[in-house]
Amino acid sequence: HTHTHTANPHPQILAGLGFADHLVPMDRPTKDMSGGWRMRVSLAKALFAAPQVLLLDEPTNHLDLEACVWLEDHLSRYSKCLFVVSHSQDFLNAVCTHTVWLHRETLSYYGGNYAAFVATVAEDERLQLKVYEKQQADMAKLANFVEKNHANGVATSAKSKKKVLHKLEDSAVERPRLREPTLTFRFPECSRLAPPVLPFDGVCFSYSGAAADYLYAGLNLGVDCDSRVALVGPNGCGKSTLLKLMSGELSPVEGSVKRHQHCALGLYHQHSADVLDLDASPLAFMRTQFPPAVVKRTEEVWRSYLAFFGFSRGQMVAPIGMLSDGQKSRLVFAMLGMKEHTVLLLDEPTNHLDVDAVDGLAAAIKGFDGGVVLVSHDFRLIDQVANEIWVCEDLGVRKYAGDIHDYKKELAQKVARHKV
Repeated sequence: HTHTHTANPHPQILAGLGFADHLVPMDRPTKDMSGGWRMRVSLAKALFAAPQVLLLDEPTNHLDLEACVWLEDHLSRYSKCLFVVSHSQDFLNAVCTHTVWLHRETLSYYGGNYAAFVATVAEDERLQLKVYEKQQADMAKLANFVEKNHANGVATSAKSKKKVLHKLEDSAVERPRLREPTLTFRFPECSRLAPPVLPFDGVCFSYSGAAADYLYAGLNLGVDCDSRVALVGPNGCGKSTLLKLMSGELSPVEGSVKRHQHCALGLYHQHSADVLDLDASPLAFMRTQFPPAVVKRTEEVWRSYLAFFGFSRGQMVAPIGMLSDGQKSRLVFAMLGMKEHTVLLLDEPTNHLDVDAVDGLAAAIKGFDGGVVLVSHDFRLIDQVANEIWVCEDLGVRKYAGDIHDYKKELAQKVARHKV
C-alpha cells in the first residue's frame, strides 16, 4: 500500500526491523521510501498479522545484520506454520525445524534444520557411493571372468556369466552426485600493487555537501591487496556510501581518496544487473562484451565457461530478460570473472543467489589474491572471507576487535536487552 503511512501497530516489530526514528520517521508515507524500506514495511505487516501459514521469500535480503539477528530470534519462536526460502545458512539453521529440497523437479522432505539436511544428504550420498562401487567391482569381476573363460574355451560358463553381467549393466546405478555445486568459478589472478592502493585521507562526506549533514567526517583508512574487510553497521549508517567513495562514484566534500593509478576495481552492487541487455542471450551478451578481438574463444569454450556459473544449455540461449534475478546475478559474476581486478567491492552479493551458490562465491573470493571489501547480511559468507570487521558508526569507521561470531553475539545480546 504505497500511499499509506507506516502506522505503528507493534513498536517491537518495527524497531526489530530497523525503523529507527532518526533514519526513517514513522510518519513518512511509504511511497517516499526506498524499495528496501518498503520491503521492510511489508515484512512488518506480515509478522504483525501472524497468519496460520506465513510464506517468506528471502526475508533477510533488505535487512542489516542486527535486523537479521532479531528476525532469526522472532521466527525461531513463531508458533504457527512458517515456510521460508532463504540463501542464509545461519538463518535457516536458527529458524527451521524441517527442510524441503527441490531437486531435479522433485520435492524431498527432511527433519531438522539446514545443517541436519546437509549431513543427511552427505550420508545418503556416501551409502549410495558404496552401492555404486560394489556394483562396479562386481561388473569388472564378471567381465574379467567372461573374457578369461571365453579365451579358455569354457563357453557355457562364460555364456551364463555374460547374461548375469548384462543384467547387472542394465540395472546399474550412475555414480551418485546428490548435491552439485551451482557456482564454481575463479577470479583471475591480479597484479599485486604495493600499498597504499585505496587510501582515505581526512575524508568528509554528506549528500547535501553541508557539514551539518556529514555521514563521515575525518575518515582515515586504507584498503590494500591484502585487505579482507567486511563493513557492518545498521541500515542508513553509510556502508554502501563508503563503497561508492572507494569506487569514485561519489567524491568527498573534504579530504581525498587517492586511488593507485594501476588499481582496477571490480564492482558488484544491487544495480549491477542493469548493464545486462535483456533482449540478448547470456551467450550472445558475453561474446558482445568480450569480442573475438579482445578474447579469442570458440562458442564451446564460452558454453563451458557459462556452465561454471550454473547455466544450462537452454538458459545460455534464452533472452536474459526471461532469466531469474539469481541467474542475472550469476551473469554479472561471469563478467567479473573475465577481467583482472586489484580490489573487489561487493555490496550484498548474495541477495539473489541460492544457498549452495553462496559457498561457491565464498570459494571464489577466498581464492582471489587481491583486496576485498564486502557489505553483506550473510554471516556465513563474512565468516568465510573476511579477516577484518569494520563497524560504520558515529561519522567514522571503527575496526572491530573480534570476529563476526563475536559481533553476532553482541547483536544478539542487544536484541535480548530491547525485548519488551
